[in-house]
Order: sequence, then C-alpha cells, then structure tokens
Amino acid sequence: MAIDNSFIIKKLQGLPEMFVIFSQSTKHPYVTCNEESFDDQIHIFSDAEAAHAYVVAKNEQEKIPVVSVRVAAEQFLHFYGTLYALGVNGVVLHDNDTETSLALEAIVHRRHNPDELPEKQRPVINPELMLTSLYFLQEMRRPVSEEEKEKADLRAMDEELVANLVRGRFLSGIIVDESEKDADSKAENPDGNTEDGNIEEAKESETEEEQPKKKNNIRVPYVNNQNGEMYQAIFTDGYELQRFDPKKRLRPVVVKFDDLEKFLVKDAKGFLLNPTSTALPLRREQLPAFKKRIDG
Repeated sequence: MAIDNSFIIKKLQGLPEMFVIFSQSTKHPYVTCNEESFDDQIHIFSDAEAAHAYVVAKNEQEKIPVVSVRVAAEQFLHFYGTLYALGVNGVVLHDNDTETSLALEAIVHRRHNPDELPEKQRPVINPELMLTSLYFLQEMRRPVSEEEKEKADLRAMDEELVANLVRGRFLSGIIVDESEKDADSKAENPDGNTEDGNIEEAKESETEEEQPKKKNNIRVPYVNNQNGEMYQAIFTDGYELQRFDPKKRLRPVVVKFDDLEKFLVKDAKGFLLNPTSTALPLRREQLPAFKKRIDG
C-alpha cells in the first residue's frame, strides 16, 4: 500500500531553510542508494545541529568527507531542479529524529522531460553519467586504504562510468576573437596557440588557473593542475558551464564523445570534465581506449 507523505512534503516545502549534505569529493550533494527501492537519494535536514552531527559521524566513523550546506527557501526550486541533471530521483528528509524517503517528482514536478523533446530541442544533460561519476568519485576519493576502496567494487563503477562517457554529448565553451578573423593574426605562436586573457576562476576548483587557449581565431578554456599540466575544460550540462563561467563569456558548443579527441588543442593532456565540481580528468590517450572498451 502506498504511503501518503503529502503532509511531510508540505512541511519540507514550507521550511524557511534546509541543510543539505554535500560531498567534498564532488562538490555536489552526497548521494546514496536506497537498499529497498534502489532510489538514488540525497539527504536533507530541517535542523542545523542534526546535520552537523551527521557530518561528524560520516567524516570520523566512515571516512566519508561531507559537509552541511544551508539552502534558503528562495533557493529551493532552483536547487531541486539541479537534482534532475544529476540523475537523483529521491530525497531523505531528516526531521525530529525521523527519516522519510520522498520521491523528487512529488516535491517538485518536472514540467518537461528532455527525453520527450525532439532531438534538436533537447538540452545537453548527462544525468546517468553524472550519477555514476558521483558514486565513483565519492568512493575513489575517500581517505582510506586501497583495500578498503576495493570493497566498494570500483571496477564495476568504472565500467558503468566509461559506458556513460562514450554515450555522452558534452558542452565546451569558445571565445571567437572577432579581431582575428582576417588572415594576418598578430598574436599567434608558430603552433597556432597563445595564452592571453583569463576566464573568471570559480573558487571551488582545485586547479591552479583557468585560461582560454587559442587555436586560429578561436579560444577554448583550459585549466592547469598542480603539476602544471594543461587540461581543456568540458561540461556535462549548462549548469556546470555556468559554474565555470558565471559572466557568460563563453559561447556553448556541443561536442559528441567521438569528436572529443579532434577538439583537443595541441598542448592539452586531455579534458577536465566539470572543473568546478567533479573535476574528472580524461587523458588524451584514454579517449580511444574508452571507445574500444565499449565497442569491442
């Protein structure tokens, strides 16, 4: 028999603020799988102290690096909307020592399912890829021994992650330099690349710098890691692109996985997927290897 959670949902919707558990490994809400329903859920608390106690227990007892993030009532709708792009379909509300599992669709209705839109009108989103990357990185980046990580079956997660990568469509951002559309460019190096200008750096990124890399009259954003290696930035969806480029200087470009290798600039070691959140490195040599693993 179905459980009527309408009262609890109204209470959740009417909260003046809520406290969401975020993973420090992904900069996204901490996701867990319900053992009975297999829903992919995030954890919301109505009380700050209860959220803090949960965070302490996760960090100290389970070595899962999480934090509590306050979300104000006026941010609720936007926050819930971002969960669809993550592949999340459920919420666990922690309220007065009671845990209640709620369907995301029951909290905020999705007006349009992108899968039902004509292909040319579908936004670039990768919920399956985002969800598998969240689970994978939550485990892989835990401060525990390799033996402990093996218990989480990272190999199976890795296979699913690669499969979703190969099926994906991604966003890149470009800056077209109007002053260099003519043949005589003044600033290019012999290899056609320059390093002038800065893209607004998001503070959440663990990389050292973010700059556009130029090829002919088009510049693409890249980040340098702590070892000085250059990675070209790509994104799973418009929300991730906006986090990286809040001033909207970049023009979005859709790139299929099969075309990623051709899109790389000469000096890049590979791509960094969602630099301000999951920051998943995809090295140049891995791209054809991923394709071969899936296609055989």
